[in-house]
Amino acid sequence: MTTETVKECYLDVLCSRCGEPIPIPPRVVSLQNEIANGETNVQFGFTLRCRLCEEEGVYLMSEIDKFQGEPRKRNVKTWAAGV
Repeated sequence: MTTETVKECYLDVLCSRCGEPIPIPPRVVSLQNEIANGETNVQFGFTLRCRLCEEEGVYLMSEIDKFQGEPRKRNVKTWAAGV
């Protein structure tokens, strides 16, 4: 019997400040699909906040890439404390 390991992957952009992968939310994935289908009046840029450095940045659809592994979890205690 063979066991295959399924590697997790997700769409991401790299943080413009620290270089950490930022997972793409479903709303941006749906925008990417609309662009691929040739629909007009679709935004080509979006903003995301990095889970590591908490810096917000503007990213382009062309910057989306596939990342292997699991997305980083946000440190809720640090984020809630405003640190």
